Amino acid sequence: MTPKEKAEDLVDKYKYFVSGYIGSSFLTGTEYPEQILSHAKQCALIAVEEIINLFDDSLQPYLMNLMNKKYWLEVKQEINNL
Repeated sequence: MTPKEKAEDLVDKYKYFVSGYIGSSFLTGTEYPEQILSHAKQCALIAVEEIINLFDDSLQPYLMNLMNKKYWLEVKQEINNL
């Protein structure tokens, strides 16, 4: 998957979880697609920034542990437990 494809994939995944309402537009049922895109992009950027931060030099000894599937499955389970 190219970086552009991955970016589009992440943003598309977050679109279902963000609000497209502005101010009182919720009362009228008016959603703004540009708001949905903006909020989805912000969420995707947070996720990507977290991954980028894993590559900080001070975390190098822990990188191999953090990049294994078991760790991320446990993180997923803990998120579901919240």
